[in-house]
Amino acid sequence: MTLANHASTSDAEAAPGRKHDADLLSYDPRKPIEVPIVSPFRLATKVSATVFNEAWYRRAPRQRHGELQGLAAYFHPLDGLGHWNRLYGRRGFTQYQFVVPFGAEHVVRQVIERLGQRGFPSLFAVLKRLGPGNSAPLSFPAGGWTLALDLPLGISGLAEELDRLDGLVATAGGRVYLAKDGRLRPALLRQMYPRLHDWQAVRDKVDPDCLMMSDLGRRLNLAGRRVE
Repeated sequence: MTLANHASTSDAEAAPGRKHDADLLSYDPRKPIEVPIVSPFRLATKVSATVFNEAWYRRAPRQRHGELQGLAAYFHPLDGLGHWNRLYGRRGFTQYQFVVPFGAEHVVRQVIERLGQRGFPSLFAVLKRLGPGNSAPLSFPAGGWTLALDLPLGISGLAEELDRLDGLVATAGGRVYLAKDGRLRPALLRQMYPRLHDWQAVRDKVDPDCLMMSDLGRRLNLAGRRVE
């Protein structure tokens, strides 16, 4: 578990061996290790996940206080491993990320337990506590917990299980992260994003002919006219 506070200017200036402010705020992760090739076989297995998690746990000191870290080191430590997606082989992976509000922590436990019981390995998993989102109609963050899981594709039954988990998340007042989604059913979109009408109103105004369209928009029927 890692906890941190945003550093003030005085904190940055007083930190031993501090970097320049531009270095702290820039996104420029070092990549000391590279995955050289795309393996024909999936290297992200249940065994390798166990080994990785144990190594990641052991590398962290028991106590760590007063350290100043840049944005990349704190928020994106995995990006220090170049081409890490190659670990999943040619079939690749899907990242399943959702958020549920405070008070619905049981859903996070259910998702982890159900995927574990079905034998779906997740080599990389991140659990974060989120604050409130912004005023954008399709803003993902909400006060609660977000869980992100990288799941290998090509495993029988995975798509159906994720559909069932979507139902648990939506019922709890949560939502999946559209920026990383590649499989959500259109029927759950309005339940997860109740301000969808507001977004559609802006879209109808600036692009009434729906000339700007993405694969995500086509799959989730975002081009359809609003129903009042």
